[in-house]
Amino acid sequence: MKFETYDVVLQSTGRFQSELSVFQTSPPIQADFHIDQNMWIGRLPYALSSSTVMDACDSTGYNYRPARQNGCRYAFVRKIDSDEYPSYQWDEDGHLGKVLFLSRLIHPTTVAGQYSARLIFESGKLKTIIPGHTSGFGTQVWIVADDWRDWLTTAEAEKLRDLLPIYLTTPPVDRVRRARARIDYAFHSYYLDQRVTSLVTGFESLLKVGERSATAQSRIRVPRLAELFGITITDDDARAIYGDRSDIVHGEGPRWKDVDEKLMTLYQKFEQLLRATLLKASINKTFSQNFASNQAIRNAFGNLAKTTIWPCAPLLPD
Repeated sequence: MKFETYDVVLQSTGRFQSELSVFQTSPPIQADFHIDQNMWIGRLPYALSSSTVMDACDSTGYNYRPARQNGCRYAFVRKIDSDEYPSYQWDEDGHLGKVLFLSRLIHPTTVAGQYSARLIFESGKLKTIIPGHTSGFGTQVWIVADDWRDWLTTAEAEKLRDLLPIYLTTPPVDRVRRARARIDYAFHSYYLDQRVTSLVTGFESLLKVGERSATAQSRIRVPRLAELFGITITDDDARAIYGDRSDIVHGEGPRWKDVDEKLMTLYQKFEQLLRATLLKASINKTFSQNFASNQAIRNAFGNLAKTTIWPCAPLLPD
């Protein structure tokens, strides 16, 4: 008997309804797109129905089977090489999780563990579906937006394919590793107060030196960092979001039930910057050295001495 094992994660279609013009100008991946020899984005193996996998992942009740209101855009599929009968542990080496995280740095989508599974085929026929990480924290990813292109384009899939080998073989400096953990927590958090706290902590992981003048450090270093990526963030913006984070952490508010467009726009700019920074720092060793030590941070993004802001030294080149 020949067994074949696949780990899969399905991208649902149910979260955001994009305009037709967005679909036409930036269409999702249409055919199977191979990221490497054993992984692709596209159809499930052996033409397996996505509903079959979703049914296996969803919790079931008794005499309860509501009609599902969403479909499957595409799936991340990884074939597991093994000469033995496979284990029942989905993504046991964490490889698929790394691929999904890198894809979120490139372009966030809501694909996550909610519809994840290990598929076992015997001689080409489906034998077993073992649900993956389908419950608890980390099973859903949220986007801070009223509307969003909730899929990867072919160009973004090409970028994912090209950057993945570098990402997997480039150990991050400690500050980058900590900041990656903070933005990953933000991705999986539904409430904006939690996301803002994690986001600001991510910037602190990269840029904060010492215990004092945290707001002043943010005001000078975050805009300096934003300039590198063509993102406009002022010192007032940095002070505002740092102030919001402090209010949340110290229990003073604000009321996050009343989320307005201004707040969402501010958050999106900072998340875009942190994503871009972590993506580059994860694949470019030279750029990551700007975060390798306290002195490197001072040199690259500004030094504070009492109330004086000293000029920045040139950034390390690409």
